[in-house]
Amino acid sequence: MQKLTTDALMRFAKNGACGEQPILQVLNIKLMDSKPVNESVVTPSQNKKAQRYRLILSDGKHFLPSCVLTVQLNELVTNGQLQEYSIIRLDRFLRSDLKGQAAKMILQVLQLTVLDIATHKIGNPISLLTADLNEEDNSTTSVTKDILQPKTNSSINKRPLLPVKNEQPVLPPPPSATLLITIDVDSIKTNRLFKIEALNSFQNRWTIRVRVAHKKPVRTFSNGEGRLFSCDLIDETGEIRATGFGDECDRFEPILIVGNIYYITQAQIKFANKQFNTLSNDFEMTFNNETIIELCTESIPSIPKQRLHFIPIDQILNMESNSYIDVIGIIMSINDIVQGKSKQNKEYTKRDISILDRTGQINVTLWYKMAENFQTSSLRTVIMLKGVCINDFNGGRTLSALGNTQIEMDPDLPVAHELRRWYLEEGMNIEMTDLTLQSNNHENISWKTFAQVAEYELNMPSSTIGEVFRVKAVCTHVRHDPVYKACTRVDCKKKLQDNNDGTYYCSKCDLTYEDFKLLYMTSIVLSDSTGFRWVSFFEKESEILFGCPAEQFPYGKTKDDEDKAYQKLMSIFGEEKMFLIRVKSNHYNNQDRIQFTCIGLETIDARQICRLYLDDIGRMCVN
Repeated sequence: MQKLTTDALMRFAKNGACGEQPILQVLNIKLMDSKPVNESVVTPSQNKKAQRYRLILSDGKHFLPSCVLTVQLNELVTNGQLQEYSIIRLDRFLRSDLKGQAAKMILQVLQLTVLDIATHKIGNPISLLTADLNEEDNSTTSVTKDILQPKTNSSINKRPLLPVKNEQPVLPPPPSATLLITIDVDSIKTNRLFKIEALNSFQNRWTIRVRVAHKKPVRTFSNGEGRLFSCDLIDETGEIRATGFGDECDRFEPILIVGNIYYITQAQIKFANKQFNTLSNDFEMTFNNETIIELCTESIPSIPKQRLHFIPIDQILNMESNSYIDVIGIIMSINDIVQGKSKQNKEYTKRDISILDRTGQINVTLWYKMAENFQTSSLRTVIMLKGVCINDFNGGRTLSALGNTQIEMDPDLPVAHELRRWYLEEGMNIEMTDLTLQSNNHENISWKTFAQVAEYELNMPSSTIGEVFRVKAVCTHVRHDPVYKACTRVDCKKKLQDNNDGTYYCSKCDLTYEDFKLLYMTSIVLSDSTGFRWVSFFEKESEILFGCPAEQFPYGKTKDDEDKAYQKLMSIFGEEKMFLIRVKSNHYNNQDRIQFTCIGLETIDARQICRLYLDDIGRMCVN
């Protein structure tokens, strides 16, 4: 009968167990990518890549999950000689230990002998990571294997169980038969420190000193088998996202605490995936089995607690759509939760809030859990949003809080205290510009003709955010039926489908209604002396242009309704107005197209027009 070397792993954690060749049991074997080992799906290409296997080894009393099999021994796994519940003897091993902490111990198996295969787990071992290193060493006791028989496995050829040596050439072991490497953590601190802004994927040897600014909880993927966590690291020069998968998630997630400063080295630097990473850094970091992290006990006041670049709300209009920014404001309104379906027929949950700062007001959309967990009692509270996305909506701008957006209520920041003080003293009595609905203050926006706009279109890059300009024009053509039947929910504007039975269906909300509301949405040809363009009009601008709300627009199938609708359409022709137009390039059906949207209009001011003419004449004289 084989006996496991009880407390061998505890001695590894304490002093390296020099001179021992312990007998242990293999509880589990996995590839380093955390996928379960399956001999039937191991391909030659995987062997060529020399993938490494992680073992969980047990001495009957404790087990250690951070054991790595050297690539020269991979054949023992692929040919079935080394499998779950195998009894092995460690002949040579390499251990890395940070100041003797078991939670940071990695044991690399360099040479082993397979002694037998049990039918079950021996003893009831507990994790060495949670064990008390100061407990007494009862090395005289051992756990007896009750019944040892070859484990039945139809995919492995039956063969006599003999001690299997590594067939690769191995150098003679040192007298102790054990290689022990103890990493001096102090050497990390004395390494040359790099700044985050200097990191790139071409560097191999670096050490950074950073603060954990934010950490997301552990989540699972691939049907719950995979685990990962991520955190944002900052220093005096920048910020970077770091992610740990599988074993690295278990190793580093508990020790990385928000607000603490750490030394980090030997992690992988790669180009950032901007689909999931909204930080202003082209690179991101991935922890691996060689990564070393050590707490910095010094106080480094030069490293900030957060890297925030707050954008005033009135500047959002001039920023690129789908870009990510940081904003701070006072919560002015909180809408109810809305559930619906997207165009891809996926269910969603959202909630809209409105925030205010010294320069303006804008809507922010919260999604899924963020919307469900938002406290409705947060009205008039300061809110900070880091990494919120800018969206276009009906000619205006909105913000969208996505999965990577960080939200903090009443942050302890000087700018937050100053904003609250301003709001209590004067802000609550001021009517601010709502960027969601757009502004009528267009004095600083350039005046163009449609001929000048055509020249701009020729040189307009496809990725541009477009340009906002004013044009003096008249309406010359309008499509019929400028109103449509929309969903009756306050926050839904989806066009309803007529069921032909007196009810209407909303594909966005997945609900059927007996009633509807009318909303404006139409296309109108605007013309000046140099050309014309089709321009889209939405609710606010259409209401101003037609002079009535959508509910009062003549809508019906009777002759009287058609006559009134025709008169209303003809009433907008012939009168010059100043239109505020946004021209933007969109990618649709694999083609770039130019879209014109009216985001404001006003009557002609003769004095203003004269000033514009004089400015144009002055520029022509200079040229």
